[in-house]
Amino acid sequence: MEKTKTAQTVLGPIATADLGGTLSHEHLIASPPGVETDPNLVFDREGWLLKCIGEMKDLQAAGISTIIDPIPIELGRKVDFMADVARGSGINVICATGLYYERGPLQGFPVYYKMKTLEELTDLYITEIAEGIGPDKVKAGVIKCATSLDEIRKHETKALTAAARASKATGVPITTHTEAGTLGPEQLDIFEGEGLDPRRVTIGHCSDSADIAYLVSILKRGAYIGFDRIGLERWTEDETKVGVVSALVSMGYEKQIVLSHDNVGCMHGWSPRAFDPKRRFTYVSEEFIPRLKESGITDQAIHTMLVDNPRRYFEGE
Repeated sequence: MEKTKTAQTVLGPIATADLGGTLSHEHLIASPPGVETDPNLVFDREGWLLKCIGEMKDLQAAGISTIIDPIPIELGRKVDFMADVARGSGINVICATGLYYERGPLQGFPVYYKMKTLEELTDLYITEIAEGIGPDKVKAGVIKCATSLDEIRKHETKALTAAARASKATGVPITTHTEAGTLGPEQLDIFEGEGLDPRRVTIGHCSDSADIAYLVSILKRGAYIGFDRIGLERWTEDETKVGVVSALVSMGYEKQIVLSHDNVGCMHGWSPRAFDPKRRFTYVSEEFIPRLKESGITDQAIHTMLVDNPRRYFEGE
């Protein structure tokens, strides 16, 4: 009998067949590095928890069963909070090990991790996957890594290399951050240089690019691409995203596209921002998918992107 394939959630492993509709890149909680040192910053855990549970129940009602939350280690990752949201809402939450980029508006990579060797960073990732994170030993189900705008810096290279080695050692896939939809092929160069199959990788934030040739250069290598900033129009408008997805589907690439928002439920320690009705967890289901259908994309292709592709991503197919 064939062994059941599983994905690791914050509440334990589940069969990949039970992932259902999956958003590939969302965040329940995030904060800039350093908030833990501010004695005047109050964290309303109960209030934020109730908010996130409510939003995840709304998401389930919209047809989504699973979210991947690839918040990196240094951006306020709270796996106990994620687990409580999962218990309270019934949604599957998959958390990450891994680090953010070195240079950008939300700079990550604290000095402590810059001091670690490649081998130490690899061991850290493997430990968080195999043994777990924090006192409750919540296990990571994906590996996160990131690159800066137009360059892959020294410690980012180390982190991407460690991610590839940890993925090969554990079978856990990788999801990445790219700035403005750049350097996806260069990220793959590092991964493939370590012998990692590109099918174990989602190149993130590809929806920030409208350059079909750039996107196809990633897809031809076998990786998944994340159209995971739907509703976030800093780099490309959603109408452009509809056109790009339609073009890629017409070219036969629907089996390598995953969808999401890159939304944040609780922005702890961040300055308040004006409310944008697109920045919600149900926007893909309620507004973007109907627009895809209006463009001619079939229900089957949408099912492929939301259900089949995340399942294959975790199965390594």
